Amino acid sequence: MQKRRHKRFIITLQAQVNIGDNTYEGVISNVSEEGISSTITTYIKTDDKFSPHKNIDLCFQLPSGDTVELTCEIRWYLRAREKEENLMLGLHIIDPPPKYREWIGKFK
Repeated sequence: MQKRRHKRFIITLQAQVNIGDNTYEGVISNVSEEGISSTITTYIKTDDKFSPHKNIDLCFQLPSGDTVELTCEIRWYLRAREKEENLMLGLHIIDPPPKYREWIGKFK
């Protein structure tokens, strides 16, 4: 069994995923110091834009009301079933900003 480098914390936050000129609605399901799991809830007909190693921008609001914008690299994506509307993303956070690091530090 592979051991993760950073502990994951389960949380539910609304988010927006921006890739190219497109914006998709989503939900964050867990976070860590360097990673996030997010589900895109906007219907996506093709997975082409979400291949591993592409960068996306993820924007969400912390419970405090502060907005966080992260640049993330897609590590994996999964569509549970062929006709499933949701797309799950495993994301690596590139250079997490201090606001995010401070917030995630409260979970430890």
